[in-house]
Amino acid sequence: MIKSNTSRLLLVCALAPLPCLALSLIKEVPPLAPLEAGVYENRIFFVRSWAVMCFMGASALLQMGHGAPKLKLTNLQIAFVSLLAATVSIAFIFGLCALTVFPLPFGLLIAGPPFVLVIGICFAYVSGPRWRVDPSLFIEVQRQLVVYQCQTTLPFVYPLYILGFVSLTGWNQVVFVAVLPIIQIIAKNWISRALGDDDDQKPQCVIFVVEVYNALYISNVLQTASSWRSTGAVMAVDLVQFWVSMIDIVKLFDGVDTLMAKIPHDHPLANENFVQVAICLITMETQSNDSGDPNKTAEVLPMRKIKQSASHISGLYHLLYQSNPNSTIWGNMTWGHAVSKDQVTNYCVLTSPALGLHQFILFHMHNGLYYPALAGITRAAFSARLLSTLLYSVLQFVSFILLVLVLKRRLGYSSIQQLAFVLDVHAGVTQTKLNLIVVYIMQVSLAHLGKSS
Repeated sequence: MIKSNTSRLLLVCALAPLPCLALSLIKEVPPLAPLEAGVYENRIFFVRSWAVMCFMGASALLQMGHGAPKLKLTNLQIAFVSLLAATVSIAFIFGLCALTVFPLPFGLLIAGPPFVLVIGICFAYVSGPRWRVDPSLFIEVQRQLVVYQCQTTLPFVYPLYILGFVSLTGWNQVVFVAVLPIIQIIAKNWISRALGDDDDQKPQCVIFVVEVYNALYISNVLQTASSWRSTGAVMAVDLVQFWVSMIDIVKLFDGVDTLMAKIPHDHPLANENFVQVAICLITMETQSNDSGDPNKTAEVLPMRKIKQSASHISGLYHLLYQSNPNSTIWGNMTWGHAVSKDQVTNYCVLTSPALGLHQFILFHMHNGLYYPALAGITRAAFSARLLSTLLYSVLQFVSFILLVLVLKRRLGYSSIQQLAFVLDVHAGVTQTKLNLIVVYIMQVSLAHLGKSS
């Protein structure tokens, strides 16, 4: 039974990135007309773009609903707003192309503002009656719109970064790599400030709004690097970031060791690992806070039942609380979200081989001719580009294994099972965010969308 469960969890980890890749490839099935045919002969392109934007609008609204459940829109509202936003945006772009030139330079970025504006206005309008009745919900509206604003700003920033990167060569390109972590830090701080004390939303928003964008664009950078020095610089920056995250985790473990040392040796929970002790303490504090909100905390750990009396757990809770009167037990449990964040982040970056598979399939499709990175190159040149992505994936795999081993040694539980648990239980959230990001980013360099990367 345990073996079967483990196999299922590993299967979840392996298959999680495939739906978004399949959706991204489906949009490439209808063959596009050449650019020289003009705007009116590229009807398939505009219909395809309209369908993609409908999908992106629905995904964005579902994402907002996951972030603020009380403001969740109905399926009919999601469909209407998505259709409206996509229609307005495509009509705007088609009109500009008909009046000026096709393809429109930075066309995908120009289509963004009207699309984002319609989505934001409609979301605020539909949710308006709810937050007027309950003013506290207005904070949730603001938070979701700010996160969405950050998510729609990064697609402007990264293509401009890549445009600057490919215009440089040699050591100039190597030095320019240092801008990548600066973009990440600014985006992370933006989201953290927007979400305030909402610690449940911070990890997933940072992961899927910042980390996944960064990982996908790093793959793009690696394929456009002019030398192995540039490739090495990208990998070196990533190694430094991994090392910093490991230092943060080790600091969290120091607090864990201090907390565990305060448990009396004769206490029934003394022989449990910290994961199960943490679950008991979090449950007790949630009850003591009497929040009345069963959805206050998101599960990031698989919970198993521990046969301990409520009095034992309550006694341990009060013992640890009295020894830390200036901080709550919940404050000491933020390691769970931090560790989960690092795991899912490393896992998301590990999807680079799957993205390589996407490029391999696209290379053999008709529309591959319209992607500059794939057009007019030999199989040997294409293989060399995939090799750099593969090396980056190997580096990430090694860092992921190191993280798993450290967690296993210090906490005594399988972090891979925790990762699969998050991907399985929160599949709706993770798949919605992955689909939105991957489907968008994998088409950014399409020639019909104008030069933007």
